[in-house]
Amino acid sequence: MLWALAQSASAGLDTGPQAPIPIWNGDPPGTPAAAPAELMRMNEYGEHIVNSVHHPSLTPYLPDPAQASGAAVIVIPGGGHRELWMDHEGFRVAQWLALHGIAAFVLKYRLPPEPGSTYSVERDELADVQRAIRLVRHRASALHIDAARVGVLGFSAGGELALLAAIRPASPAGNAADAVDRESARPAFAGLMYPGLPENLQLPSGLPPMFLLCGEQDSAAIAGRLPELQLAIEKAGGSAELHVLAHANHGFGMRESNPPAIAVWPTLFYNWLGASGFLKGNAVAAPAAPLSEQMRAGFPGAAPVADYSPAQIAQLLQKLLALEALPSVGEPKAVSPNAPYAAGGMHLSFWKPAFLLGTTGSGEAGVNFWDLYNEGHVNIGFTRQTDVAMLLDCRLYSSGNIAFKIYAGDEGALSAQGELKVTNGHVLLLLPARARTEPASVELWPNPAHALLGFFGCELWPYSAPRH
Repeated sequence: MLWALAQSASAGLDTGPQAPIPIWNGDPPGTPAAAPAELMRMNEYGEHIVNSVHHPSLTPYLPDPAQASGAAVIVIPGGGHRELWMDHEGFRVAQWLALHGIAAFVLKYRLPPEPGSTYSVERDELADVQRAIRLVRHRASALHIDAARVGVLGFSAGGELALLAAIRPASPAGNAADAVDRESARPAFAGLMYPGLPENLQLPSGLPPMFLLCGEQDSAAIAGRLPELQLAIEKAGGSAELHVLAHANHGFGMRESNPPAIAVWPTLFYNWLGASGFLKGNAVAAPAAPLSEQMRAGFPGAAPVADYSPAQIAQLLQKLLALEALPSVGEPKAVSPNAPYAAGGMHLSFWKPAFLLGTTGSGEAGVNFWDLYNEGHVNIGFTRQTDVAMLLDCRLYSSGNIAFKIYAGDEGALSAQGELKVTNGHVLLLLPARARTEPASVELWPNPAHALLGFFGCELWPYSAPRH
C-alpha cells in the first residue's frame, strides 16, 4: 500500500478570475439604441469565442499581494476585429501573469465589422483600450498597483490596438466630470504579439518601451514588417525588443499544442519587463542567481521550497502513520537526471517539458510544465538498495492538483494512484518495505489541464518504523 502527503510551504494563491468590471458608466459612446445580446460560442478545442460586444469589460486576475510586482497588464485578445478569442489570447495569459506577480486584466472590447455596426477600430476599439488603461490607473491604489507601471499586451488585432494605444495616447480630459477620464491613457509599456500593423504608420517621439514577437512563418504583413517596426521605433528614439520565433505561425497564444520553443514566450516577456524596470522596485532585474538557487526558488514570486531535515522527515512520518514513537530515518539520496527510463540506479526523465532549467551535481532539476495540458510529466525511477520502507520527497510548485501514479516490481505494475493539492512545497510518497533490488517508478503531472507544475528535484529517504 502507498500513502501520500502534500506538505505546502505557503498558502494557496487565489489568482483566478474575479467578476468582470464594466469599463464605461452605462452605455459607452456610440452604443446603438437596440444593441443585440452578446454572443459566445466554443470551438472544437473548447475555447470561448465572443462577438457582438456592446458593453466592454475587464476581467481581473490579481496576484497574491505579498508577491505582487506592482506592474499591471491590460491583456487584449485578437480575432481579426470580428470576434474575440478569450482563452488562449486572454484568460490563460492573465492567469500566467498573476501567478508571476503581475496584475492582469482581460479586455472585452467592441467590434466593428458586424451587421449594422457603426463602430470603428480607431475610434471605438481604441477608446475601449484607452478607457481600460485609465480605469486601472484610477483604481491602482486599491489594486496594489503602481499607476506608473500599467501597460498593454495585445495579440493579433489586439496587438494592433496595443500599438495604437502606444502611439496615439489621448491626453487626460482635464475637467472631465468622470474622474477616470482625468487619468492618462498612455501605456507605460506595450507588448505586441504577432500584431496587425496599420499602413503608413507614423511614430511620434516619446514612445513607451515595446516588446515585439511573431513567428517566422506568419504572413509577410507581420513577419516581414515587425522587424521594420523595431528599427523605426529605435529611429524615433524609443526602445524595442524583437523576437521572431523559428517554425512558428500566427495565433499561437497559450495552447497545449505549442512546442517548447514557442511555449517559452511568456518568460521572454516577463524577463523583458524586469530588464526594463517594470517589476517590483522599478529597478532592472538583478543578475541571475546560481542555478541551484533558481531551482529552489521556483517560479518568480513563489517562496523558496526549503529542504527537510532528517528530524522533520521523521516527525512528518510519525504524523502521517500515527506512530507512537519517531521512526528511524536514514540519509537521503538525490535522484539524479538520466536518460529516460534508464535501466538500474536512480533517474529523472522529463516528457515534453516547456523548458528545462538545468541540473546540478546534486541531481536537482527545474522544469516548467506551464500549459502543456497533460502533455508533460516527470518520471522518477529507482531500484531499491534496501528492503526497508522508502519515502520519495519531491519539491514542486503547482496552481492545481498534482496527479501521480506509482509502478512497482519487475513488470512495472500500477500499485497506487491519486491526486494531491500543493501550492509551493513538498509532495511525499511513501512506499512500504519490499524486496531489495525491486525497481519502482513514479509519474507526476499537473491536473486539471490548465494547471501549472514546476518541478525542482527530489530525494529518496529510507526509514524504519519503531517496533511495538
